[in-house]
Amino acid sequence: MKPAEKFLAVCTDDLEWEDGTRVIGLPPGVEVKIVAEGSDGVSERVDKFVRFPAGYTEPLHIHDHLHSTLVIEGEMHVHGKILKPGDFVFGGPGEQHGPFHYPVGCTVFSCSRAEKMNQIHRNPQSERGTDLTKGY
Repeated sequence: MKPAEKFLAVCTDDLEWEDGTRVIGLPPGVEVKIVAEGSDGVSERVDKFVRFPAGYTEPLHIHDHLHSTLVIEGEMHVHGKILKPGDFVFGGPGEQHGPFHYPVGCTVFSCSRAEKMNQIHRNPQSERGTDLTKGY
């Protein structure tokens, strides 16, 4: 991962949406827009938009990074709460969380950080922690 920019201004409309299955290892339907990524000598960071279609369920999962996630549009149903634009979720590395439901669709902005970044979401119920695209 390249060093982080000292200052970065991005017009996010100029960035392309990418396949979330390939980028973060979630089942098909999710799209990701990477805004910035880099390393500061202590950890690696990726800042991204993630778009979930209406009716999508993000399965129970774990990953190696911590993340701060802000709901931008739509609804994210998390552990009995309905999160709307401006609401926030934090998850630590190795903590299993989910499932999350997106009945009307949702776009979030998520900042992920780890000593060595690996964005792939894994199945915590699998012995090897396989990525979620391979099912349970």
